[in-house]
Amino acid sequence: MMTLFRGLSAFPLTPTDTEGHVDTEALARFLERIHHAGADSIGLLGSTGGYAYLTREQRKRAVQAAVECIGGKTPLVVGVGAFRTDDAQRTEFLTVPSEHHA
Repeated sequence: MMTLFRGLSAFPLTPTDTEGHVDTEALARFLERIHHAGADSIGLLGSTGGYAYLTREQRKRAVQAAVECIGGKTPLVVGVGAFRTDDAQRTEFLTVPSEHHA
């Protein structure tokens, strides 16, 4: 049986500039620190931070920056979600919320 997740999964905030756009340089710094600290996986755009308020383009930008920065060095799990059903359906992906405690 394959185990998908083991160890520590870090869920960083999604840093933004004063206009609410993803600050990709700050995000890269967060991700590098998490990687060097030895996290087993990174949960990007998860339940911490204001990801739900980001536009689809801003979310794509965050994911692209994370992939460029981490590049397979640490597994990256990207959260999806929306406030409106029609917006959530556009993701064509469904995930069950996980517990945040052991």
